[in-house]
Amino acid sequence: MTTMTNRQTILIAGATGNIGGGAALALAKRGAHIVLLGRRREKLEARADAIRVALSEAQADGQDADIATLVVDFTAMESVRRAAAEAIDRFPKIHGLVLSAGILIQNGPNLLPNGHEAMFAANVMGPFLFTLLLLERLEQSDGLVLHVVNPSYKDIDWEDLESIRSHKTETAYERAKMMHRVIAAELARRYAGRISSVAFNPTFIIDKSDPELEKRWPTGFLGLLWKILTLLIAKPPAVAGEPIADLMLSYPDRSELNGALFKLGKRVEKPD
Repeated sequence: MTTMTNRQTILIAGATGNIGGGAALALAKRGAHIVLLGRRREKLEARADAIRVALSEAQADGQDADIATLVVDFTAMESVRRAAAEAIDRFPKIHGLVLSAGILIQNGPNLLPNGHEAMFAANVMGPFLFTLLLLERLEQSDGLVLHVVNPSYKDIDWEDLESIRSHKTETAYERAKMMHRVIAAELARRYAGRISSVAFNPTFIIDKSDPELEKRWPTGFLGLLWKILTLLIAKPPAVAGEPIADLMLSYPDRSELNGALFKLGKRVEKPD
């Protein structure tokens, strides 16, 4: 693929995580202006510094890397609104949005003061609201919204959308991530010709070199399962980051992507 002139501005939600971090580094290597989104400023700055070091070690121009940070808490809709307003104020053009934020909260349902379930708010409501608030700015640049989806399917319970009445941690998480498939498809249908929307299956990505990896594991059987999967099938962040960067930067006509599902760099032709 031919990479376009790349001072494109790409916002990356979940930039301190495995997939978002891999995408951020791959996009920075290609010269994009990346904006790292996350809840904690110190972690965002640490990730920005790590990207600069990685670029320098790869003999890319790490010192001139165009990296910005933006604090947002997707569980708090007021934080989402403030962050969207700040993004519109700071970035005259927004060419792309990578929605890779995803948290798993055990021992739920965990209800927020506004009555919503915390994991559903963080994984679905916040990113969806943020996207809608940036829609006009994305339209101005033929924007592409990339939704990171879960490799597995889980039927959505439309009578208990947030998994409040019946809550099992893994089921609630998978349902929330399944919503990204639904939202990706609906944005593609509703805003065709204005923006493009795709779903991206990253497979199982874990940064085994992360010194805080042990802190990220769930507890109990679920944590044991994740550890086993990490040993057996986990792939490093670059495996997802590189195809995300290709999708973001290599298509002059993004409309040809609209409504597609990708498994890493391969377009899935079977109807989803």
